[in-house]
Amino acid sequence: MCIDPISMAMIAGTAVSAMGTLYSAQAQSASYKAQAKYADRQAQMAGQKGAYDAAQLARQNDRRLGEMRSQYLNSGIALDGSAVDVLTDSATQASLDEQAIKYSAQVQSDNYRFQSSLARQNASSAMTGGYLSALATGINGFTQISSQQQQRTMISNPYAQYPAGKGLW
Repeated sequence: MCIDPISMAMIAGTAVSAMGTLYSAQAQSASYKAQAKYADRQAQMAGQKGAYDAAQLARQNDRRLGEMRSQYLNSGIALDGSAVDVLTDSATQASLDEQAIKYSAQVQSDNYRFQSSLARQNASSAMTGGYLSALATGINGFTQISSQQQQRTMISNPYAQYPAGKGLW
């Protein structure tokens, strides 16, 4: 069977369109993968920053509590009773502040990890959608070619729709 120039052009157009769809899907997928890597890095950095900030606050709190003890002792106040209660309360509050920093960093890190996971899912979906769209483009193109070939057959042989020996009369 010989393929006419119009059909060849339609086949080429369908192939180019399908390839363009696949290329676009690959580019979108690569973009989502880059977003996932960025979110992974941000998650790691959020965790590191939280640990650093909590450690810095712990050092400040240790100094502050040490200064409080020193002031009590220099003032002649024994480290018992209400002085111990104040120091204990201050230490407890300092610990809560450190834990709050760690918790906040963990929440931020988890949010970045969720974004990373979502971006990876989007990358996969972009590729799947690209393959399906390219397949649909190919099917539509070949359907159009088939329809065109059928119309040409009808034009060149108007009696092709009637079985042999069963003409119009």
